[in-house]
Amino acid sequence: MIEHTNTWAQGDVAQGKLMLIAGAIVLLATILAWKNGGEMLKGMLVPLGLLVFIAAGYGGFMQVNRPAHATALAERYQQDPEGSRTAEIARVENDCKNYRMMNFIWSTFCIAGSRWSFSLVPARGKALGWD
Repeated sequence: MIEHTNTWAQGDVAQGKLMLIAGAIVLLATILAWKNGGEMLKGMLVPLGLLVFIAAGYGGFMQVNRPAHATALAERYQQDPEGSRTAEIARVENDCKNYRMMNFIWSTFCIAGSRWSFSLVPARGKALGWD
C-alpha cells in the first residue's frame, strides 16, 4: 500500500512539474502577446493569465502536498498499520468518487460557458443557428 501511495505521489509530482513548465511557457507567451501582439492577442491576456495562475497554483500544490502525504502515510503506517490502511483506502475511494463528479461538473461548466459566450455576441450564435 505504501508503494502504491508513493507511486501515486511521484506521478502527481511529475504532473505538477509539467503544469509548472506549461504555466511558465504560457506566461512567456502572455508577456510576448502583451508586448508585441495585436488586438486579438491582447484580448487573450486575461484567459492566458488565468491559465498561468491555475497551472502554477495547482502544479505548486501538487509539488508540495503529495510528497508530504506519502511521508505522513509512512509515519502513520509505522504507528498503526491497520488504521492507516483503512484511512488510505477510504481516501482513494473518495478521490475516485470526486473525480467522476468533477468530470461532470467541469463538462457542464465548459458547455454552459461556451453557450454563454456565444449568446454575448449575437452574430456568433446566429452563425451556429441559435436565435
